[in-house]
Amino acid sequence: MKIGMNRLSLFIVLFTISILSITGMDAYALFDVTSVGEIEDDSDKLLDGVLGTAIYTVGDSTYVVAASENEHGIEIIDISDPTSPTSVGSLADGGSRELDGPVELDIATIGGTLYAVVAAYNDDGIDVIDISDPTNPTSVGNLAISLGLAQDGPYDVAITTIGGSTYAVVTGYSADGIEIIDISTPSSPAEVGQLKDSGTGYKCLAASHRCLDGPVDVEIATIGSSTYAVVAGSLDNGIEIIDISDPTSPSSTGRITDRDDSARELEGANGVAITTIGGSTYAVVTGTLDDGISIIDISTPSSPVYVSELEDGTDTGVCTAANGERCLDGPRDVEIEKINGLTYAFVVSYVDDALTIIDITDVSNPTIVASMYNSSTKELDSAKGVSIFTIGVSTYAVVGSSTDDGIEIIQVMARQI
Repeated sequence: MKIGMNRLSLFIVLFTISILSITGMDAYALFDVTSVGEIEDDSDKLLDGVLGTAIYTVGDSTYVVAASENEHGIEIIDISDPTSPTSVGSLADGGSRELDGPVELDIATIGGTLYAVVAAYNDDGIDVIDISDPTNPTSVGNLAISLGLAQDGPYDVAITTIGGSTYAVVTGYSADGIEIIDISTPSSPAEVGQLKDSGTGYKCLAASHRCLDGPVDVEIATIGSSTYAVVAGSLDNGIEIIDISDPTSPSSTGRITDRDDSARELEGANGVAITTIGGSTYAVVTGTLDDGISIIDISTPSSPVYVSELEDGTDTGVCTAANGERCLDGPRDVEIEKINGLTYAFVVSYVDDALTIIDITDVSNPTIVASMYNSSTKELDSAKGVSIFTIGVSTYAVVGSSTDDGIEIIQVMARQI
């Protein structure tokens, strides 16, 4: 029996509405990504070799704090108008602060005051900076970290609150471990616990070995009633999950690497982001040397499960996103954002000089929905850091460029279907 065109059209519309109603998804599939603003280094700014970025708000204004590896300090930029970012404050090492070679940072509110905690790779320490007045960032405390080696190489910082106290979890790239620092009194940060790598050599040679060789990124996850640090071990090619519920006695809980399956996208594990989808907790990990990302179910921290991956493929040369190319060569940082009920991973790749947005709502089938690659007019060369913020109904990505010495602001607009 033939169905008339009007009836057929009505049937398709009703069927589509029914599917969206059942899944809870909005009718969005792809994104339009547009470069809307940028700011680069000059004699008045500390933006040479931007690595980490972090975003915060004061009143109605939004700011990004950028860490300058080469100029040994931080720059604070007002991004309230994304089309016209403006530098408003900066703070340099000056020889007395722990800001020589800053890599990553995190932001916390302690006692009503906003602070940036910066990991300084060359100084082997952290600096705690009051950023409540963006025009006048002030160092209030610092700490040289002692993980047992002369060069600890602090790399990343993640901040959490446990039992009413505020702690910074810091990765020591050269020391092969993490340090937990009580920053509840910002002027007097104090080391309270640490956990180091075990075994000999790289690649977690035994299942019981901790995978903390060359730790880079660290993120915090609350699962059940416990708090965990999820650490990317770049030289061990995997992640280590550490129970930090008792900050004075962190304990290794679980791990997953490419030791048992070299096809996993975990070689050179670098960036980590945590999200919850459908009641389960997942880690999205960038494999810098494998040119891809992995999605890992960490809902049971002692037994993480490798779920899926997405790799760059056989693309070579400079990514142009033409002919279906994937811009995932040398992925470094990853952040996760939920937009219109769906979950997306924002990945920056320093070889492809690109930002790639991946729909991970169906964790078993990650799908690229948009990419932006470098050009002579964008600050995306050797992209290494990404942060996400929202103003009104618009979502933006701030990408830090270590070679272009600046940041790029990219607007992400869902394309309705």
